[in-house]
Amino acid sequence: MPGNISDLILGGDTGTQLLQQAFAFDITLAKIRCEACNSVTGLGSLILDGGPAEVLVRCSCCESTLIGAIRTREGLVFDVKGVRQLYF
Repeated sequence: MPGNISDLILGGDTGTQLLQQAFAFDITLAKIRCEACNSVTGLGSLILDGGPAEVLVRCSCCESTLIGAIRTREGLVFDVKGVRQLYF
C-alpha cells in the first residue's frame, strides 16, 4: 500500500500529455460515432446549425444532435451527449 496519497494520483504531466495527443490535431480529420443511430461520420460531413455564439452539430444520417457548443463569458462549453465515440 502506498505510504502517501500522492502515490495514488497520476502526475499532471502524464494526463496532460495524453490530452495533448488527443486534442492537438486537425479537427476536420475527426470521425464521430452517433449515439442515436451508431453511424460513423467525418466531422466535415455533419450538419452545422447556429452562429458565432452557439452551434449545434447534428448527425447527417439521423439528424440527432451530437455536439452543442456555446460561447460564454467564461469560455467555450461543449455538450457531447449525442457522441458515443470520437476517433482522432
